[in-house]
Amino acid sequence: MDEPTIRDRLEQGLQETEPDFGAFFLLRFFGFEVSYGDDTCTVRIPTSSYMYNPQGSLHGGVIAMAADISMGHLCKHALSTCVTLDMDLKFIRPVTGPARCEARFLKKGRAVVNLESRVYREDDDKLAAVVTATWIRLPDESGG
Repeated sequence: MDEPTIRDRLEQGLQETEPDFGAFFLLRFFGFEVSYGDDTCTVRIPTSSYMYNPQGSLHGGVIAMAADISMGHLCKHALSTCVTLDMDLKFIRPVTGPARCEARFLKKGRAVVNLESRVYREDDDKLAAVVTATWIRLPDESGG
């Protein structure tokens, strides 16, 4: 296990955490990097040994979390604050190094939003997982 990396990420997470998109603890602890395109959000996953399962590939929970973050950040960036209602994850091939999740809208309803996040291995750009999810928009702070 890469103890120095874990300690650095923990310290970074503790020092830089805010209860806001792009700065919450899990994002910082896992070292995820968020960027936006035209109606897309990409979350880069720089992997470390503590993120792997006993079989030597990126843990499915880490993949699910990164995909969820990519879709949630896209909703917040392009629409409003939304929360996950359900999520379906299909694993296609193992991830053994850095990866990225690319989220996009499938349908933007007034209340319900459908999204997809595709997970790619960065070493060969092969599709590793496909995540589809249903989200619901929360009322804005003004009551709308």
